Amino acid sequence: MAVAVIPAIAAVAVPVYRGHISTSRDSAVVNAMTTMAIFQEDLRLRTGAYGSGGYDAKTGDTSLTDAIGWRPTADDGTVYVVTAKGATSWRVTATTDSGRALCRVSPAREPCP
Repeated sequence: MAVAVIPAIAAVAVPVYRGHISTSRDSAVVNAMTTMAIFQEDLRLRTGAYGSGGYDAKTGDTSLTDAIGWRPTADDGTVYVVTAKGATSWRVTATTDSGRALCRVSPAREPCP
C-alpha cells in the first residue's frame, strides 16, 4: 500500500514545487526591476531623461549598467532590455533563462505588451 501512495504523492508534490520555484524566480526579477526604477528616477533627476540599454551576462552586454548604473544582484541568466522615451517614460522587459518574459512600464501610463 505504501508503495502505491508514494508515487501518488510525488505526482502532486513535484508540479506544486516547480510552481513555487517559478513564482520565486519571477519575484526576484520583479524585485530587480523595482530596484531599477530607483536608478532610473535618480538619472532623470540628474540629467532630465531616463536611460536605455541592456544587461546580458552571457553576451557581455552591460550597456544598462553604463547608462543608469544598475546591475542585477545575482546573475541568474535573466536578460534585461530597457527603452526610454526621454523624460516621459521607460519600459523594461526581462526575459528569464526559461524564456518567460516580464515587463514593467514607468510611469504606468501604458500597458506592457
